[in-house]
Formats: sequence, C-alpha cells, structure tokens
Amino acid sequence: MPVIGLNGNMLKRNKIALLFPGQGSQYAGMGKDLYDHFEAVREIYREAGEVLGYDVEDLCFSKPATIEDSKARRDPNGRDLNRTVFTQPAVLTTSYACFRALEESLGKCGIELNISSLAGHSLGEYTALLISGALDFKTCLGLVKKRAAYMSQVGEGRPESGLMAIISRNGGLSYSRIESLCGRYGVHITLNNTKRQIVVGGARNRLKELARSLIMEAVSTTMLKVEGPFHTPVMEEAAAKFRKELERSDISVPGRPVVANVTKETIMDPDHIKTELYEQIFKAVDWRGSMEKIIGDGEDTFIEVGPKKVLTRMLKDIDSSVHSMNVEDMASLGKTLEVMVANN
Repeated sequence: MPVIGLNGNMLKRNKIALLFPGQGSQYAGMGKDLYDHFEAVREIYREAGEVLGYDVEDLCFSKPATIEDSKARRDPNGRDLNRTVFTQPAVLTTSYACFRALEESLGKCGIELNISSLAGHSLGEYTALLISGALDFKTCLGLVKKRAAYMSQVGEGRPESGLMAIISRNGGLSYSRIESLCGRYGVHITLNNTKRQIVVGGARNRLKELARSLIMEAVSTTMLKVEGPFHTPVMEEAAAKFRKELERSDISVPGRPVVANVTKETIMDPDHIKTELYEQIFKAVDWRGSMEKIIGDGEDTFIEVGPKKVLTRMLKDIDSSVHSMNVEDMASLGKTLEVMVANN
C-alpha cells in the first residue's frame, strides 16, 4: 500500500533505485559523521588505506590545501582531495561507507533493502558495480586508483583542453542544438546531465568560441576546474592503458541490474561490464538517458548514496515527480530511515 514520503510524494512500492555520485561531489569532512558512529565504516576506510597506501581518513576529513599554499600545489605527491588521483578513490570509499551504514541501519530495523536497479555517475558506476556484487572492494578500489592515474596523466599532457558546462536559464536546453554546435566547433558532448545542463569538452579556445556563439541564447557557460577533457576522444590513450587492467581483473555477474552510463543498457555480463568501463573513459555519460530509462521501467523511488546530493538535484531536474532521498551523514541517514520504516 502506498505511503507518504518526507516530501509529500506517494511511494508506489517498496523497491529502491540506488544512485552513486562521481568526481565533483567531494568535500572536506565527507564521511566523518558516519565514521564516528559505525565500526563497519571505520573498517572500510582502514581497508582503503591498505589498498591505496596512504591515510584515507586524513585525506577525506582534513581541510584541503589552500591556493596560497603554493608549495603543496607544486608537490606531485601532495595529497589534495581535489586532485583526480585522490578524488576518485576517496569518493568511491566514502560512497561505499555510506551504503554500509544504510544497510546496517536498515538491518537493525528488520528491513532488507529491496534494490531494483543501480546507477552511478561516471566514477559512481564503479560503486554501483561494487554494490551489485560484480566487484569486491579491493578490486574495485584498485581499478579506480589506476583509472584516476591514467586519466590524470593524459589530462596533464593536454593543458590546452578542458570541460565547459552549458546551463539553461529558462529550463530548456536542446541536446540536438548543442550537438550540432559541437560538430561545428570541433568539441564533444561529455555529460548529458539534465534538461538544463550539458557538459562539453575539447580545446579551450574552441570551447570559448562555442560560448561566444551562445551569448544571445538563454544559457550560461562555465569552464570547469578539472584536470583534463574527461569523456572525450582525447582520453582514448588512458582508456587503452586501463583496458589492460580490466582484462586482468576478476569481474562477476552482478546480483542486481546496473544501468550503464554510455549505452543506457542494463549491464549483467562481465565482458559487457569491461567494455562499458573502458568506453566510459572517452565516451559521453548519458546520465539523463540512464535516469529516464530507470523511471520509464517504473521506478519512482531513489536513494543517492554518497557525498553532496549532486545527483538528487539532477534527478529533480530530469523528473520532478519521483521521490528521492540521500545518505551522506547521520542526519540524512535518519531521514531516509524514517521513510523506509514507514514504507515497510
């Protein structure tokens, strides 16, 4: 029987789609609240430190280096949460920790999490595959460490390239129009996020030309602070190196369906998973398409598991009728548990 969620929406059934954030959701202190309350969370951070070879708790919980700290910025070994090689493993670890806190809390309430599907935004796809059972934590984290390193290496060699967000001011953004302009200026759509936001990538001078061509339209453009033109053909070099890591990795048939970033298909076969993770590095992430597929399959209830609620906001821009919750700290965990207990 349907019940009322915290935002007043009707929850149609006790099935949940889980969403996992990617790079850009990181912030200093993420995961600390749950770390202080759950031994399982502390164990995840300890295991992550063993795999990565550095103190993940310190990385996630400490304040990042300031811009004024130029010495730290120049140090290639400086552990800055906003550097890709550290961001990606940190976000994966924190998102997994959030999931374990949710799972344990529901178990104490006698509730089994009934997951209908999973999806993750770019890096978050690895967390989705981890939770699905396709990867164990050590393997998953090891792959992400390599992925981040290869992507950073290629990005550092292409400082003239980057990413730019195009954001609609009136709520409508034509994908076909942006796609046509990208072809004209020799750049690429990299993230099809929502009805109002598309990210494009390529040479910075070409991105600036594209931005000038959009001045008279109801959009704004913003150059993003990233270390490379991720999800563009420039990253094929990184993908080729990473493919070798994938081929050596033990990937299983997932126990729950994962909706892919690139194809928007449900990936269930290990070979399909490897292809998806390889192509995802240099092809566009169609997040809007993935969410529309899950919603079209009848899902109406989502939980974003991981830092910052970026995907929760995106989801509302894709379809405001769906119900969404999140878990990133004790407060959000408590609110989500309240709805789940009421809906059980």
